[in-house]
Amino acid sequence: MKTSRPTKKKYRDQGMREEGHNRQTPHKKIFKKYMQEKLAITFFVIMLALFALILVLYQIVKENNENYTRIVLSQHSTHDSRTIPYRRGDIVDRNGTYLATSDKVYNLILDPGQIYDKKEYYLDPTVNALVEVFGYDRTELLETLLDHSTSAYLRYERRLTYDKKEEFEALQKKVNEENYKNGSNERIRGVWFEDEYKRIYPYDSLACSVIGFTSRDGSEGNGGIEQYYNDTLIGINGREYGYLNDDSNMEAIIKPAQNGNTVVSTIDIYIQQLVEKRIEEWKQEPGSKHVGVLVMNPNNGEILAMACESKFDLNNPRDLSQNYTEEEINAMTDEEKVNALSRMWRNFCVSDTYEPGSPAKIFTVATGLEENNFQTTTHFMCDGVEHIGGYDIKCTGYSKGGHGDLTVEESIVVSCNDVMMHMAAMEGKAVFKKYQDLFNFGSKTGIDLPGEADASSLVYRVDNMDSTSLATNGFGQNFNCTMVQMAAAFSSVINGGSYYEPHVVKQIINENGGVINKNDGVLVRETVSDITSRFIRGALKRTVAEGTGRAAQVEGYEIAGKTGTAEKMGRNKEDYLVSFCGYAPADNPQVLVYVVIDEPNVEKQDSSSYASRVFSQIMGDILPYLSIFPIEDDSEENSLTSEELQQGEGINEIEDPGAETEPSRPPFETDENAPPVETAEDGSPINSDLPYLLPEGAETESDMIPTTELFEDDEESSESEESTKMEESQTSSQAEESTDSEETSSSETER
Repeated sequence: MKTSRPTKKKYRDQGMREEGHNRQTPHKKIFKKYMQEKLAITFFVIMLALFALILVLYQIVKENNENYTRIVLSQHSTHDSRTIPYRRGDIVDRNGTYLATSDKVYNLILDPGQIYDKKEYYLDPTVNALVEVFGYDRTELLETLLDHSTSAYLRYERRLTYDKKEEFEALQKKVNEENYKNGSNERIRGVWFEDEYKRIYPYDSLACSVIGFTSRDGSEGNGGIEQYYNDTLIGINGREYGYLNDDSNMEAIIKPAQNGNTVVSTIDIYIQQLVEKRIEEWKQEPGSKHVGVLVMNPNNGEILAMACESKFDLNNPRDLSQNYTEEEINAMTDEEKVNALSRMWRNFCVSDTYEPGSPAKIFTVATGLEENNFQTTTHFMCDGVEHIGGYDIKCTGYSKGGHGDLTVEESIVVSCNDVMMHMAAMEGKAVFKKYQDLFNFGSKTGIDLPGEADASSLVYRVDNMDSTSLATNGFGQNFNCTMVQMAAAFSSVINGGSYYEPHVVKQIINENGGVINKNDGVLVRETVSDITSRFIRGALKRTVAEGTGRAAQVEGYEIAGKTGTAEKMGRNKEDYLVSFCGYAPADNPQVLVYVVIDEPNVEKQDSSSYASRVFSQIMGDILPYLSIFPIEDDSEENSLTSEELQQGEGINEIEDPGAETEPSRPPFETDENAPPVETAEDGSPINSDLPYLLPEGAETESDMIPTTELFEDDEESSESEESTKMEESQTSSQAEESTDSEETSSSETER
């Protein structure tokens, strides 16, 4: 039998197995003894490091939980986006002095949800800090937090100062750091601040009716410049959006806020202060129902100062304590408080109408001169009374038998109503109304302030003006106007004939300092010729020097102006509105001051000297400030030349049109320095039955103006009689004229 031999391959495989066995044995022993120990140590170290890292991360997250929460929330909502409030534009005076500005303040925001998330750690320290810094009532604060425990946003207080914000944040940082070092988990949490702006009025009540105030959030103006220029002053809020980038870092997209523009007013704060000082002195003694003062540049319509008796604190505009006692306020109903606030905020100079009285006489004179109804050389006869439309309308000279023969200039100087009635009749109602419109009576001036009164229903139309209305309108009664209307019209007559729109703002400036709008004066129209203007200036200068306006004189200065005494609606001969409208220098008007005093607290109200004296005080205060210096000698008269005086054809002299010597009715008397009140046997005022039209907003018949219906029977005959007599007078006068006058009879004065 053949013995098999192992093959070569078999031995090789066997050898490899034996060799492998021999090599594995010692390697296995080394891994067990060395490598296992090394791996165990390495694993332990790694685990220890991971544990330490977890602790560090835990502490970081714990300390910055609020910030990380915001980051996470920003990925899912707009929680971290915030509004960037705009800054409302400033209001400054003409010299750059701040009248209204906006300071950054801070709203205190609470997150009750975060506080109550870890109530045991956050509630007490947070409440303690709020009480310590802001002085809150602890019980009330805790109740509020509990009531809003699920809320993430609670605006707890508005308009905190930066100092208070900084004080709280410093305390928060200090407390949290100390508690961390001490191993305490207590933290001040859930408190943050958002930006806002607060409107500030540095001068409190100064120029309050001109400036106005804003709503609490500053978005809406109420009264004055704040309201009229609200769209200019407000801006557009910005926005900041937070998000996480690809590296999980917080990023922000910011849309900046667009701030409001600055409004540069025409007001001069120093002149405003002087005016309000004099008004306050008048209020103390003797005082009046109303008092208003306007200071204007007659050459461009700029209002330098505007004030009335009613004042309020712009920083606290709903505080009635300045005008009412605590007992009076407590006794008011809510409706009465609202009405009281409305009266307190009302701007008398713009929103109230009244009968202007004698300052309107210059318009009657100017109308006749412009239309060539009479000349500067024409003479008129005043016998003290005119019988028109069944009424005897007296002049101040009635008690002395009238003023007698007067020139046109003299009629202004002595403020003769009789002559003004003659002039108005010569002009006729169509021409008279034409010039009323030209001087803007019955229309708004367009002043850039809210609440300008609409007096369109308080002036007559041609179709409802009777002879009595025309006569009384001629000397400033029986129609209504506002102070700004009178000041603007008066300025046009004295400045050479240019009617400028009155305004209280001269520039608009953006936040970069660029001028985006400018108002140097809007010329609306021409009213009178320069010749007429110069003549009126000369008459007004003489009025103050030797006429009814002597109380308005200022030592060292030549002043010009016109007094006014208007018997108020009801014609009770007890209630009057007195005024003075004047300017300086007399020959070159640079500043106009208009003073109106409604029902002075005196026994006898019908004296324009009250207003004249206030005018004198104010003018004496402001002229040196405006660099208008006194003059020692002024030999040059601002009067027309003889050649200029002779221009145009007209009636040189007019006789009394034949008023009845025995009046059929008791006299209706209204003008400067009226004689004592005349009453019936029962003590009631005479002529209380004179009919009136109810003006807009009037509550009683005592607030009305004369109507025309009851005069219709008398008007036609009276007017025709008047017309006939005037024509006869004109004919006789013209017959006595020289041939030279015929050459100019058809000439008309051009404006």
